Amino acid sequence: MARGIWVIITCVVFASCTDTNILFTTDFEDQHIGESPGFPWTKIGRGIVVIDTTKSYSGNQSVHFTTGEGYEQGALIGIDHIFPLPKNSYYGSMYMYVQEASPDGIHWTMIQSSGKVPNQNFSSEIRYGGQHNKKLMANYDTKGVKSDCWQHSEEKIPEKKWFRVQWFFDGTQDHMKLWLDGTLIEAITVKKEGAGCVSDEIANQWKFPLIENVFLGWVDYQTGGGPREVWIDDVIISTKKL
Repeated sequence: MARGIWVIITCVVFASCTDTNILFTTDFEDQHIGESPGFPWTKIGRGIVVIDTTKSYSGNQSVHFTTGEGYEQGALIGIDHIFPLPKNSYYGSMYMYVQEASPDGIHWTMIQSSGKVPNQNFSSEIRYGGQHNKKLMANYDTKGVKSDCWQHSEEKIPEKKWFRVQWFFDGTQDHMKLWLDGTLIEAITVKKEGAGCVSDEIANQWKFPLIENVFLGWVDYQTGGGPREVWIDDVIISTKKL
């Protein structure tokens, strides 16, 4: 019952919440300033995550991420209470403010979903982030077999301003897309196969999971890039693109 109540409370802040396609939405206005987001959010990484009023896209509050260097010092928050989904696919939307993206040579993630791959003996993570000179990238990684696959774009992530990110993860069709301020970044649309893999025990095939969660925030996979500061606001998870 508590989970259903949460969705209703967080939904009333948006006019679009009358849309029955919306599975979850929040503008973080009901969260406590100076604290990490509460239920249904879960935090991973040793980075700092707090609700603050220094920046917001709507209302007065957003969630502020401050990361250190390397994977363990990342900061992501996620939900899993709406998963699994009947069609094993969803659309996501959020507004982000990135003070300064990770420098060249640092691979980073800002969106991630994961789960066990059906009829296989491994699990996988499907991600959007970036790497070369702050350019956006699709990324696929596995646990149980070796992979770490990529698909790069020439589109850089915006800095020092609010921008909208929308994405689509389809676990049935092994398909993923990302839009930046309403424009589809076609170079990082992936279906079943990307550009290559660091390790390739899966024949470069991106086998998507039965999606169990969605995590948002920031994590660097290498050290030497310095700390990151990122804000996220107005998160929507839905069955259709909004």
